Amino acid sequence: LSAEPYRGTLFADQPVMFVSPASRPPTASLCGLVHLSGGRVSQVPRQASIIIGPYSGKKKATVKYLSEKWI
Repeated sequence: LSAEPYRGTLFADQPVMFVSPASRPPTASLCGLVHLSGGRVSQVPRQASIIIGPYSGKKKATVKYLSEKWI
């Protein structure tokens, strides 16, 4: 047994993600899942290469826009 908290690797090789405040399930829940799965979350969309959930800002060709179901 380990005293370390569990941290998976499902999203470990994915780029930084931004989770929209309009997401359902709530943003905090989705961010928690990403962190537990080894992913990284940004608080600002311009620092992310993947945006999860509804996004009304200007879309860039270099960013992937995915639904919450992807997580």
